[in-house]
Amino acid sequence: TTDEVVAKLTATPSVTEGGEITYTITLTNKDGLPIDKHAALTFTLDDGKTTITIPANGTTGTATVTAPDNVYVGTNDPVIKSIATVEGADVGKFEQLTLDKTPVSTSVTDEPGTPGNEGDLVKVTITADQTSVAENVKPTFTVHVNQPLAHDLVVTLSNNAQVTIKA
Repeated sequence: TTDEVVAKLTATPSVTEGGEITYTITLTNKDGLPIDKHAALTFTLDDGKTTITIPANGTTGTATVTAPDNVYVGTNDPVIKSIATVEGADVGKFEQLTLDKTPVSTSVTDEPGTPGNEGDLVKVTITADQTSVAENVKPTFTVHVNQPLAHDLVVTLSNNAQVTIKA
């Protein structure tokens, strides 16, 4: 009988924007056989950049990544990852090392109201391009935002003119 060792990925189920997602890979054997005679194993997730190393003779490894953050109120896309590959000197030493490629999902929630955090506030400032103008000259102004935008932002001025700030 071939003894199978399964590498399974788990993740923090929910975080706020900018929070830490912890990914854990655990090696298991359904019969409870020891998994304690191998070199370090490095797993890469399907994003191609997150790696998790299980140390030599160990059964678990973890990695943390920062959840995405944006300036908008509302729903965020979940972060979904799965195991893609494994490397290590002893990968071929196992009778059967199975990568459980079931995706794990972390929901990312908005953070408005968190103490010390302004939430998804986009601060808009307007500055005059000149300190003074003659009566017959139209003044010009520049509109700024305090952070990069993922979407265009339309600002309506007091004279009902609209300025679109491109993302």
